[in-house]
Amino acid sequence: MNYLVSVVLLPILVGSGVASAALLGPLRQRAAIIECCVAYGLAIAFLIAFVREVDLPALLRQLPVELPDDDAPFERWHQLGLVALLLAVVSPTLALLTAALPAQRKVIVMTATLLAACGVAAFVAFPGASNGSRASFAVVCALSSGAIAMCGLRTALGALAVSCFGMAVCAVMTGFPSLAIMCVAVAGTAGSIALVACWRRSPRMHSVAGAISVVSGTLVGTVAACGEAYASGNLPNWTWNALAVAVPVAGALLYRMTTSAKPS
Repeated sequence: MNYLVSVVLLPILVGSGVASAALLGPLRQRAAIIECCVAYGLAIAFLIAFVREVDLPALLRQLPVELPDDDAPFERWHQLGLVALLLAVVSPTLALLTAALPAQRKVIVMTATLLAACGVAAFVAFPGASNGSRASFAVVCALSSGAIAMCGLRTALGALAVSCFGMAVCAVMTGFPSLAIMCVAVAGTAGSIALVACWRRSPRMHSVAGAISVVSGTLVGTVAACGEAYASGNLPNWTWNALAVAVPVAGALLYRMTTSAKPS
């Protein structure tokens, strides 16, 4: 019980609490504040789950930091924590930048999506990585971010929750429980924020194209690449990428159908 509270419940409470502060507070009419808090909440939930599941030195080992008396091996999959840390740092800046330059929002979002996708594909190397797998990694992140960008807030969070929960099941089936725990933490955070958004509608938040889509797509794409690299058993490797892309695409199609069916 202590483990579940520390590694799963705590990240969910922190991540959803940060987002709920914007959704329920006096600033709920400010789309930029909601975007900033939701994106940061998703990234920080994954980061906390990573640190609580592994340890803080595993994250610091990815940085040019000298750790005294540290002789633990360097694990490539620990780069997931570094990706979450960078997304948590960058997401508020991206949200404020798109709010400050609304006329250039589409260009900024497309540029940020491509930079994030190409950046993680270039610098996050899992075992067996090749030029082809890195290109596929970047494409999955970009497609996932683009599909989520076409959703509304609640639909995007629901798609993210389903995608992460599906990858958690895949991680359990392939003997990767640590990754499963982190996916459950993000799925629970996204689902909790979606429930709060359903309870208190935010009329100014019509699209998640920006910090939320970049954080969500980059996270699920990176998790999918990690799971595919370390997958074992009879589960096909393409299952990870299918969950990372197909679920957000289905969410985008569902959102478009429901919004187009509403009378103007």
